Amino acid sequence: MKNIIFFISILAVSSTTIAQNIGVWSNYADMKMVTDIKSTEEGFWTSTTGGAAYYSNTNKNFEFFLTNSEGLSSQNLTALDIDSEGRIWFGMQNGIIDIYDPTDGTIISIKDIFESNNSNKRINEILIISDTAYVSTNFGLSLINTKHFGFISTTLKFGDFPTSQIVNSVTVDDKIYVSTVNGIAIQRDGASNLLAPESWITYSTGSDISANKIYKTVLLNNELIAGTDKGLFKFENNLWSHYAYTNEIKDLGVSGNNLLILFETNLLLRSGNDEQTLLTSADRFFTGFDISNNDIILVSNFSEIKIGRNEYLEVGEGVIKLSNNSSETLLPNGPINNSFESITVDKNGVLWAATGKDKFGRGFMKFDEGIWTNYNKDSFPELPNNNYHNVSSDDNQVYLSNWGSGLTIEQDGKFSYLTAYNSELVGIPDDPNYVVIRNAERDSNGDLWFFNHASADGMPIIQLTKDSTWYHYRFPYFQLTTKVFITDGTIDENNTKWFTITGLGLFYFNEQSSPEDESNDVWGWLRVREGLNSDEVGAIAVDNRGELWIGTDKGMNILANTASPQSLITNVFPLRQQSITAIAVDPLNNKWVGTHQGVFVMTSDGSQLIAQYDSKNSPLPSDDIKSIAIDKKSGLVYIGTSFGVSTLTTFAVEPKQEFDEILVYPNPFKLDKHSKITIDGLVKNSSIKILSVSGKLVKTIISPGGRIAFWDGKDENGKFVASGIYVLVAFDEEADKIITSKFAVIR
Repeated sequence: MKNIIFFISILAVSSTTIAQNIGVWSNYADMKMVTDIKSTEEGFWTSTTGGAAYYSNTNKNFEFFLTNSEGLSSQNLTALDIDSEGRIWFGMQNGIIDIYDPTDGTIISIKDIFESNNSNKRINEILIISDTAYVSTNFGLSLINTKHFGFISTTLKFGDFPTSQIVNSVTVDDKIYVSTVNGIAIQRDGASNLLAPESWITYSTGSDISANKIYKTVLLNNELIAGTDKGLFKFENNLWSHYAYTNEIKDLGVSGNNLLILFETNLLLRSGNDEQTLLTSADRFFTGFDISNNDIILVSNFSEIKIGRNEYLEVGEGVIKLSNNSSETLLPNGPINNSFESITVDKNGVLWAATGKDKFGRGFMKFDEGIWTNYNKDSFPELPNNNYHNVSSDDNQVYLSNWGSGLTIEQDGKFSYLTAYNSELVGIPDDPNYVVIRNAERDSNGDLWFFNHASADGMPIIQLTKDSTWYHYRFPYFQLTTKVFITDGTIDENNTKWFTITGLGLFYFNEQSSPEDESNDVWGWLRVREGLNSDEVGAIAVDNRGELWIGTDKGMNILANTASPQSLITNVFPLRQQSITAIAVDPLNNKWVGTHQGVFVMTSDGSQLIAQYDSKNSPLPSDDIKSIAIDKKSGLVYIGTSFGVSTLTTFAVEPKQEFDEILVYPNPFKLDKHSKITIDGLVKNSSIKILSVSGKLVKTIISPGGRIAFWDGKDENGKFVASGIYVLVAFDEEADKIITSKFAVIR
C-alpha cells in the first residue's frame, strides 16, 4: 500500500442521518382469512391465519398488524377476545395463548396448553367474562384468571361424554353451557367442581338432539337456543326440540330481543317469528360475526376456488361491515396468499413473488415501499392465468414464469408476453402450445436465455439475442418429459448455462459464442460420481467470485473453477446434513441458504457458519424455506416460506463506487458494552482509522467489504476511549480515495 499522509479537515455530519437498525425482522402475510372478530369503541381486531390486524374506524383502514416479528408466538391464529384491561387475547392453532397489551406493546404468552400432552391443542374460542377467560380447545375447556393468568380449572370429561373431546364454544350465565363435538354439556345447579364429570348434564347429538354438530348456544329472553348443522334447537323442560330452519348454522348472536343467525351464505335477524335478511351472497361463505356497540355487524367470509374434481381451495375475503342497511368489504393490504415459492428483488429494490401453479397459483405479487400489489386474472384480465411459479430479474427487466403460458416480462411498469403463439417458445411433449419456462436469465452479452421445463422439440435451452434472433439447442442426453424435466437454471461469468434435472444431477452448456455452429458446443453432466453429494439438486447459484454453489438434498457442494466444469468439487461441511431449497449471495459474498430446518448463513468460502435462523430462535413463521432474495442496495434479506415472507436488515450492503459522504451514527456516540457506532458510505474493502483531534491513532478498522462498518468504541488495547471529538478517515485498497468525518463520543 502507498504511504499516506492524511490532511484532515473536520467535516460536519448531517443531523438528519437515519440509522439502519441492523438485525430488525419484519413479517408479511395474508390476513384475509379471518378466524375471529372482536369490536372495540374505536375499531375492531381480527385474528387470521397470517397474524392479527386492527382496523381503525377513524382512519378507515387496517393500520396495525401483529405477526411473529412483533412478538406473536405463531401467526396461525384461531380465536380472540378482549379483557377488562383492554388486552387482546389471541388463541392459536398450536394451543398457545398470547396476550397483547396495546398500551405498551408487550406480549405475555401462556403455554400450558401448548406444553400439555394432548395431541390436538387448537384454541377454538376465547370468551372473557369478568376476570375469567373461558378457553374452548380441541380437548376440553380451560378457565384462566385474567388478572394473574393462572389456570382455574381444565375440564377434560363432561358427564358421560368421552374424555378429551372438541369444545367449540361456551355460553355463560348463572351456569356454563358447553357446545362439544358430541353434544351439549350443562353445568348442574350448585356444582362448583368443574373437573368432576358428575358436575355436568349431557345431551348427545343424534339421540337427545337431532343434529350431527353443535356450533354454539345463546340465551335469548332466558331461553337456551342451539345452532347446529340441522338448524335451531330450543331447550325446554330438560328436552331439546327442533325450533326453526333445517340448514347448517355457523354462528349465533343476540342483539336486544333479536336473534342473529349466520348461515353459510346469509345472515338473518329474527324477532319472534319475523325475520329479515341482512346479508346474502352467492359466491361467499360466512364463518362468524361480531356486533359492535353501535349495532354495526362485522362478518368474516371466504370464497372457494375449484382445484380438482371435488376439491376446493378456501380463499379469505376479509371482513364485511354492515351498517345502515349497507355493506362494505374491508381488506388489509398484504400478500394475496402466504405462498412465496419464488422471489426476486429488481433494480429499484422492489420485491416480486410467484405464488405457485395449479391449485396454489394466485398470480404474482409486487411489494414496493410498504404497499402490496397483487396481479391475478381478477384484477388484471390480460394475464394468461394465475399459475406464476418462478420470478427472476436483472438490471432492466423482471421475468415471471407462467405454468403453461410461457414468460411474462415486466419493464418500467409495462408487461409483455412470450407464448407459443407469438414467439418460438415450444411447449411440453403432450401439448406443444403449453409452454413452461423454469427460469429466464440474461448472459453478459445481454442475450436472454430460457430454461424450458420439457420442450417437445428436444431443445430445452433457448437463446433470444439482442437483435431478436432465436436459437434452439438440442439436449444430447435424453428426451425430457413431464416426469423428467428441468427444475432450475443459471448462467456463470463464462456464459456457461447450468441447469438441474429432477433426480439426475447438474448439467451445463456453452455455445462458445457461436450460436450457428453446433460442432463446438460444450455439454456436460455432473453427478455423484463426479463429486456431488447427491443427484437431487434443489438450488444453484453463482457467487461474487464466479464459484458455483450447488445445493442438494444431502448438503452443499462448491465448484470453484466453473471454467473447468470437470474440476474438483468440494463439500460445505457445516451443511452436510441439510436438504437445500434456496441459495442467495449477499454483497459480502456470504451465502444465505434455505433448508427445511430454517436459514443458514455461511462465510464466503463456506468454511464457517455465521448465523442460523429458524422459527424457534427468530420470527421466521416456518422452518421450511421456499425462497431467498437480497436487496443489495439496502442489505435487506427476504426469506419466503409457505406462511408468508420475512425480512431481515443486515450490514451486507453493496459498496459505493466512489466516496461522496460518510455517515457516522449515532452521533454523539454513547459508549456502552452492547452498542456500536455505524460507519456508512464506504467503497469496496475500505480501511478506516479512528484518530483523536490531535492526530493520534486510536483504532484501525478493516470493513467487512461492503458499504457499512462498525466500531465498538475501543482502542487498539481493547479499552473504551475517553469522551471527546474523534476523526474518522476512510480510504480504499489503493489508498487513492480518501474521505474524512468527525463524531463525538460520550463515555
